[in-house]
Amino acid sequence: MAATRKNLRAALGAACGLIGISGTAARATEVDTAVLAYTEPDRVSAIEAVVNMNHEFASGNSANFRIVYDALTGASASGAVPAATAQTYTRPSGSGSYETPAGETPLDDTFRDTRFAFTGGGTLALNRLTKLSGGLYGSTEHDYTSLGANASLTRDYNKKRTSFTLRTAFFRDTISPEGGRPDPLAEMRPAGLSQPRLNGDGSKDTAEAGLAWTQVLGRATIAQVNYTLSSVTGYQTDPYKIVSQVDPVTGAPVAQLFESRPEDRLKNVLFSKMNHNLGRDIVSLSYRFMTDDWGINSHTVDLTYRWNFAHRQHLQPHLRWYKQGAADFYQRYLVSGETLPGNVSADYRLGDMTAYTVGLKYGRKLSNGRDFSIRAEYYLQTGDGPADPIGDLAGYDLLPDVDAIFIQVGYSFGL
Repeated sequence: MAATRKNLRAALGAACGLIGISGTAARATEVDTAVLAYTEPDRVSAIEAVVNMNHEFASGNSANFRIVYDALTGASASGAVPAATAQTYTRPSGSGSYETPAGETPLDDTFRDTRFAFTGGGTLALNRLTKLSGGLYGSTEHDYTSLGANASLTRDYNKKRTSFTLRTAFFRDTISPEGGRPDPLAEMRPAGLSQPRLNGDGSKDTAEAGLAWTQVLGRATIAQVNYTLSSVTGYQTDPYKIVSQVDPVTGAPVAQLFESRPEDRLKNVLFSKMNHNLGRDIVSLSYRFMTDDWGINSHTVDLTYRWNFAHRQHLQPHLRWYKQGAADFYQRYLVSGETLPGNVSADYRLGDMTAYTVGLKYGRKLSNGRDFSIRAEYYLQTGDGPADPIGDLAGYDLLPDVDAIFIQVGYSFGL
């Protein structure tokens, strides 16, 4: 075991040298591992494994590496509306089909994927008060690839009670959906027929810039405020989502159109957080506000309380509330005979919604100094349907609740 730890340290030190961090004697190497299981009953299930390694050198420099692997399977809401009769839909590849029973929300059961992601970065202490950080990111799926880089500069003031961080990041994503990219607002054709497609793969670029302020408010309280500006350009349509076109009287679907989203999006995000040490326990409260030029405004309030109820053990209840307004181009369905909009999506993730998360985490420091934790959470999302559904659609739940269960097991240790 000692030899293994020595080899790990040597390998990490060599890797740090490759990104320009001096290989001085190590002060600490921390490894965090976790396995997360996630399930939406009758919909999506996922399992994710994470390994995060942080190595700190005696000089004050540090390096961090993170590896993530996840696998997803199940069924995802396609965006289509229920109907009084069974409905048949073409699979994304165009070569097959699937059927949704009468009265049920159409779910695309082809949702299967695996993802591998890697993040590596480091921090250089330029002097006693200034640090420069940078990193690279990459992830790959069978139909999606993302590459990115980030950099930040942190400066401490007021005897290190105050700090400011400037951060920038850039990501380039390539989208290669099964069967090709659908032609936006074109009608889905029966399986076996040539589907309307765009040429080539899609791509989008994301550029971010942010400013963070951290302030020590006293011996027991620390506060943080972040602002991030994000600009996304390129292909942002979900190639697997559709919108139903319905009869203006009966509400019965007469056609299924591929969705279309704008190619530009500008987001503003304001995030604030406060941690307060109560002597034995710690409470943390955060608030996040996001607004964009798609018309979406969202609010997130997150509260945790770490209760150190026994020696080396703690419980941490968690509450989260999320509220979102719909995108300007969100429509649950289109009416046949009316002029098609330039952009439209029936993806419930872009609609009005309220979501709640409640959870509990148990943590224990083991006798060997290592940490073990287990966390369980329940998530419930509710949405608002059209005010006056047409015809038979009034008898269906056009935005059924979505709930999910999370279970995560974590194990941390030092080398």
